[in-house]
Amino acid sequence: MKQSPIDSVHRAVMVREVMELLKPRSGGRYLDATLGGGTHTTELLNLSAPDGKVLSMDVDEAALSRARQKQPAYGSRWKIVEQNFRHLRQTAEESGWAPFDGILMDLGLSSDELADASKGISFQAQGPLDMRLGPKANEDGLVAATIVNHWSERELTQLIGLYGEERYAHRIAVAIVNRRQEKPLETTLELAELIKSCVPAVYARSRIHPATKTFQALRIAVNDELQALRSALSQADAILAPGGILVVISFHSLEDRIVKQTFKKYQGYQISKKPVRPTEDEIKHNPRARSAKLRAAYKNATTQKYLCHGLTLLL
Repeated sequence: MKQSPIDSVHRAVMVREVMELLKPRSGGRYLDATLGGGTHTTELLNLSAPDGKVLSMDVDEAALSRARQKQPAYGSRWKIVEQNFRHLRQTAEESGWAPFDGILMDLGLSSDELADASKGISFQAQGPLDMRLGPKANEDGLVAATIVNHWSERELTQLIGLYGEERYAHRIAVAIVNRRQEKPLETTLELAELIKSCVPAVYARSRIHPATKTFQALRIAVNDELQALRSALSQADAILAPGGILVVISFHSLEDRIVKQTFKKYQGYQISKKPVRPTEDEIKHNPRARSAKLRAAYKNATTQKYLCHGLTLLL
């Protein structure tokens, strides 16, 4: 059966845990800063009926289009904005709904984005070396092709090593520079095959594809993901109501480190001591959830009433 434009193939992670923390209620106001497949937003809307309001943000035009097809069912309770969450405060204030009782940031890559070959994010499908998640994903129009065809060997090594945490970063950078001297790299499969060919055979046969970490590094750089995250986290306090809660789900150590360190700087918050991890059952049914970590920060907390299963909060 052909997928309808209104359908999403993405499976959101830890939906139950997120809702236990956000505790959506009628009259409440909630901000989903990373709409994606829309599962978290839909749950917020349903659980906050009849008067709860939800503001959803994203840069992926396909995700926004799917959401807008569903919007009439919720009427004026749901606002959808095409914007990067690096502009979190401005978007929230322009909605007229700030401050919010709960803010969610799910930093995971949507399965819908991976399935869209035109974005060039997947190393398993032929696509252009673009990797932008949407027109507003970055401020400078940078694409992956520019990085692999123009950055120096040293810059590529640093990028792949830092953002990809790739042990063979230098070897891959050398291979990229040598190949582009013959002709520019243009497609995802071309780059993926080059990476596979230049790493040790045992690495190429490992559990994850040898191009995984390099593609992650390129995507992070193109979309300026880590700086956008820092910016969003720094703005969240200004639009979070007293007693409100900020929930962030990260998927790799670079993101989680930023979330953890930023939370520690928050004043007057109760923060999660350790991250919540998906249950074994969830990972079994949704393997992409295995690396997810959920952290929460509760503003002006005096009690632990916002505890969910597996989460301990510290003053």
